[in-house]
Amino acid sequence: MGSRQVLKHGFLVAQGAATRMRAVVDKEPHFAGAFSTRDAALASLPAAERVAYDRDDIADVSLNMISQVALCDYPVLLWLDRLIRENNNLSLLDAGGHAATKFTAFSDQLPLSQIDWAVWDLQSLLKVGGQWQGEGRLPKAIRFVDTPKDAGDVDLLLASGLLQYLDISLTELLGQMSKPPRYIILNKVATRPDDELVTLELIGSIRVPYRMRNKPAFEAELDEAGYMIHESWTIPSLSHRIGTHPWLGSSESMGYFLELK
Repeated sequence: MGSRQVLKHGFLVAQGAATRMRAVVDKEPHFAGAFSTRDAALASLPAAERVAYDRDDIADVSLNMISQVALCDYPVLLWLDRLIRENNNLSLLDAGGHAATKFTAFSDQLPLSQIDWAVWDLQSLLKVGGQWQGEGRLPKAIRFVDTPKDAGDVDLLLASGLLQYLDISLTELLGQMSKPPRYIILNKVATRPDDELVTLELIGSIRVPYRMRNKPAFEAELDEAGYMIHESWTIPSLSHRIGTHPWLGSSESMGYFLELK
């Protein structure tokens, strides 16, 4: 290879490396920003992008994927199976349940016809659930409710993947129910060992607030609400580092099975 060819080859290699580097640098991080409150996180966005979660274009994102069993669902399946065996006519509020996606995912694993299953979520997602019922993809027995209280007295609150998007405390959510349930299953709770923060998650083409709760304070809240932690588990695959603030460390995704004391 002559000197001119060597120079040309070296230029092409460098150009390729620069292109790959730009692709890495220009890639928008999945999580961006670190704020003390949800309002502060939203205020950092251009006015036109300060959207709520209750949108049809968000409702459709990954809906089919989350209607399948994931590895992080197995602790939930274990406790649901145990509760079904121990309780006749178990009633459940699936808070943040999308279009009954967990019911769809778990229906091949457990006898869910033995559960009175109610779903509460945003109107855009409840609308999808109603459409699925109309198409015969969901049993007519599933109830889609506008408020937690509309579910009536339930034995179990299931909140899988809800709390990082919920802008109220778990205690406030329990206060919106007709009475505190005997059992609670929480899954995919984003926590940190120190101060709580809110970042912005990229969902589809927009950013929405994503809450990482202070773990000791959250577990103290569970105790003050009158619940005992029977079991907790971590979900390493859902540990997240904020791309714009890597020095803040990674979140720890938690699951809990709780019972009233």
